[in-house]
Amino acid sequence: MEALHARSFASLGQCQWRARPLAAMPHRRASHVVLSLNSGVVAAATVAGATLPLGTATATPVKTERAVCELDPKSFYDFISCDDLCVVDYYTDWCGPCQVMHKELDKMTAAFKGVKFAKLNCGNCQDFSTRQRIRALPTFRLYYKGTCLDEVTGAKPMQLRQLLTHYLCMTTIAP
Repeated sequence: MEALHARSFASLGQCQWRARPLAAMPHRRASHVVLSLNSGVVAAATVAGATLPLGTATATPVKTERAVCELDPKSFYDFISCDDLCVVDYYTDWCGPCQVMHKELDKMTAAFKGVKFAKLNCGNCQDFSTRQRIRALPTFRLYYKGTCLDEVTGAKPMQLRQLLTHYLCMTTIAP
């Protein structure tokens, strides 16, 4: 963990980061954790000698072949019911903050390899988005095995990255 530097977390924002040994943390399964000094969010952990892939991408993301898939109401339930952590971006074409977050979502797709990303255009399926209780755009919901874990409303890329890091850690450690 000593090899981790603040520049490794450039994609996570302008926070200060520091590695702490196990004795300083109540986390008994991890040997080291990297905490944000601003918010206390765990950014990376070493568990049983292997570093967990928690989205600690460098400042220049690697180009990837993975694309964010487009969902419709018929494919929505198949997508969220898989065994991976899933993120659904509810957006419309006319929403300015939604367009800004599309660029951030592409960066997150490259940074978080264990997460599946998809978009659902609320303008094309208004009845479905009403049933899903989407009240603000953009809305990002995190799903695991068909269950909604959390949601972020608005163009808040840092908050979304922190939630992805947290839930990816939880789903990696959980049996």
